[in-house]
Amino acid sequence: MKGADLRALREARGQNQVDLAHWLNDQMGRRYDKQRISKWENDSERIPQAVATFLRQHAPGPEPTAGPAYIACVTNQKGGVGKSVTAVNTATVLARLGYKTLLIDGDPQANATMHLGIDAYALEEMGKTLNYAFAGSASLADIVVTIPESGLHVAPSCIRLAETEVQLMLDPAGAHALKEILAAVQKDYDFILLDTPPNIGQLTINALTASHGALVPCQTERFSVVGMRFLFSNIDKIRRRTNPGLSVLGILPSMYQARQVNDRKTLQQIHEEYSGLITVFPPIPKIAVYAQATTIGKALMDAAPDSPGAAVYNTIATALIHERTNRLEPAHVA
Repeated sequence: MKGADLRALREARGQNQVDLAHWLNDQMGRRYDKQRISKWENDSERIPQAVATFLRQHAPGPEPTAGPAYIACVTNQKGGVGKSVTAVNTATVLARLGYKTLLIDGDPQANATMHLGIDAYALEEMGKTLNYAFAGSASLADIVVTIPESGLHVAPSCIRLAETEVQLMLDPAGAHALKEILAAVQKDYDFILLDTPPNIGQLTINALTASHGALVPCQTERFSVVGMRFLFSNIDKIRRRTNPGLSVLGILPSMYQARQVNDRKTLQQIHEEYSGLITVFPPIPKIAVYAQATTIGKALMDAAPDSPGAAVYNTIATALIHERTNRLEPAHVA
């Protein structure tokens, strides 16, 4: 267990470091304190195996049977804002916490698929990518790939998913196609995360229609903020027309460079426009390790979980856990 895992488990329990120390002492007969917890979370001291085992056994995670799934899409009509990185790493955190999690790559560019080292082209030739699930020639269970490090399940994409976009436009009920597909597996998962294309086309509309909540990464540059207003306008339309229960989980400022004046001004603008209305998560920095993780085909939370900004994905995962707890009854799918 790494420090980031411990921090995520603590936050999922709604505890601060003092609370966690007291709880461990009561349960295990030890004498830990806040300073010891802090050292574990900073990886300056190794977490004892007995503590790691105890925490995993008592994690505030899934019940013995998974589901119903809370469905969240990661979306922005602008490309290059970190949608796939956000979807991959948030889903990985949830899976590592013990929640049964499915990541669906709903983008024909297949960035999330390739980010995790999955060969989209080989799977497409085998008929095991998302477009075949839309076509009805495969189920989601048929195409799921499991990531060994985290146990995350992935429904991979490929370039041929672009053909599905056209087919959905011709279908009078096309906006609900993904929702129908997910209905067959929603009881089997705790969380389903959807990565979306960089546009407001049929695939994105499907994701928004199927979701309980939307997470919006926004690069800290002016045009991304302007484009976000357009996205929120479209989310309002989705609420009126296909999914009245859709909420906005929050805005994730991305590719932030604190030394750049424009980045600082943009981050300030995001807070001025949306704080108090929508959750604004801490920013994800623009650093090379994110690209390096993609190059080696691993989620950052598997390859380098202590990297700058990685803790933000733990924060987002904790927010999703709270959303699921508050929104979904144990035996009811909202």
